[in-house]
Amino acid sequence: MVLKQMQKLAASLAIMTLSGSLFVAVAQEKKVKDQAEYDIFMAASKETDPAKKIQLLQQWKEKYPTSDYKEDRLVMIIDGYQRLRQGDNMWATSVELLQMNPNSVPALFFLTSLTTSLGNTAADRLDTGEKAARGLLGKLDDIIAKSNAAEEQKKKERSGMETMARRTVGWIEMTRKNFEKCEQEFTDLVKFNPNSGQVAYWLGSCIVAQKKPEKQISALWQFARAASYKGEDELPEASRTQLSGFLERNYVGFHGGKDGLPEMIARAMKEPLRPADFDIESASARAAREYNELLQSNPQKALWLNVRKELVGPGGADYFESTLKGSALPKLKGKIIAMKPEARPKEIDIFIAAENTSEIRLIVDAAFANKAEVGTEIEFEGAVAKTFTSDPFLLTCEIEKAKITGWPAPPKGAVAPRPAVRKAIPAKKK
Repeated sequence: MVLKQMQKLAASLAIMTLSGSLFVAVAQEKKVKDQAEYDIFMAASKETDPAKKIQLLQQWKEKYPTSDYKEDRLVMIIDGYQRLRQGDNMWATSVELLQMNPNSVPALFFLTSLTTSLGNTAADRLDTGEKAARGLLGKLDDIIAKSNAAEEQKKKERSGMETMARRTVGWIEMTRKNFEKCEQEFTDLVKFNPNSGQVAYWLGSCIVAQKKPEKQISALWQFARAASYKGEDELPEASRTQLSGFLERNYVGFHGGKDGLPEMIARAMKEPLRPADFDIESASARAAREYNELLQSNPQKALWLNVRKELVGPGGADYFESTLKGSALPKLKGKIIAMKPEARPKEIDIFIAAENTSEIRLIVDAAFANKAEVGTEIEFEGAVAKTFTSDPFLLTCEIEKAKITGWPAPPKGAVAPRPAVRKAIPAKKK
């Protein structure tokens, strides 16, 4: 995690600043006021208990407030608070150091790091954190130039500090709800150092918060990366799992299906920012394309889908009463799902689009001589709409038997049903 690395870097900076060799070097320019100051410094330097060490340093501060080593002393106090994990005391002491010396690198460094690690969103904290982060960025070249480390180590240290400072500035803009600014800051950071699942998540969140449909794909790209990225500054496993579910739901909501999601995730793991040539078909565009394809391959089903869409919509009942009721349906084709009576059916339930669910019930004027197997496809034309229920969905129509085709022929030797015989009504006696 970047936070852990920054804490290690902060500790190493404090140790470097407080090392004996550095103290000897600066001692050529600074000096203690008397033996008593030297003694209290040595006692504080040798103390291993951080709480006792801070007590000694505070005594030194009270007795020698104008010491030549007042800045070094504050760095030692910050280091003690860090060992005690007292972040707010580290912050307060770092602010004191920065007020003493606006160019203090340790103060700039600690305030930059603590801004995000403490997560305090008070306006004055954010202002101080931004000032420190930008100040640190402006001094990186000078800091590295004065370092005695090997070139490779210099590059590594510079990259770590720049990553931390850019991250802090982006986090501050996000906390202030300046979402376009934080998008730009995190985008620049990703270009500089893409190795962060946390930054990918923050970048995606800043994009989503702008509520701009044209940026939604870029947000999904960042969430895909954050949900799958493992390595430096990765999200915790539980957070990645939760984010994966969020990503899938929003991808399906945007696209209308999960197809293409694995490919997007795989590509996001290789390319930290969405490439200009990458696009996702929206659900509306996908529906229009699929409907046009269906219109070419199965125009009857496409026509029925339009009718069904109107019926299941919020104005479905009005649409049926004003437009469909009493009207003859065009030629349609569907599969039988049920029939009554089974031997010589006169009521036939079929589905056209909703697999294995009754959509249309045909009331035939005359019974068929034999039953048809469930799943048999029939074609019909001129069915007159009579009633409609939305839950469960069912459109009931009346139709002449002659207008149904595709019904299987009765087996050879089957006896055709006799027409119903109407008894004559006797005449009244005069």
